[in-house]
Amino acid sequence: MDEVDIVFFAPPTTDALTCRARDDRDEASGRLDRTLGYVDGIGRVVAEVFVSGSARPAGEHGASVPSADELLHSVAERFDLADVRRLRMRFYEHSAGPGSPIWSVTVLQRYRTDHENVEEVALVGTDSSGSVVVRAWVTAAAS
Repeated sequence: MDEVDIVFFAPPTTDALTCRARDDRDEASGRLDRTLGYVDGIGRVVAEVFVSGSARPAGEHGASVPSADELLHSVAERFDLADVRRLRMRFYEHSAGPGSPIWSVTVLQRYRTDHENVEEVALVGTDSSGSVVVRAWVTAAAS
């Protein structure tokens, strides 16, 4: 996985959701694009996830990419997940050191949408050598 974009249309729920998937595979480049739509019991779209990355097994192209779980944990530590409206992540394959990324957080802008105040925040994860291994952009409701 190289890139993930998650858009939330409703607050997170513990209710069962139906997932609808669509894949686009480019054999020439070895890329796979997948769109997942999560729908609640009455047919409302709760979230849409776009994932893009190499369709080849991880070992074929060198270093492993950082875990999306770690990035999601970092986002959960900084924001109330019910306030997250969109999360975009981009992973880079060049990690020169072991261990968890070191995170920096920057508020890019604050503004008002039709119905709420939101803020755009950038998270940058670097490895022990200072190389960027992951970037994320979060749109969250602000108080």
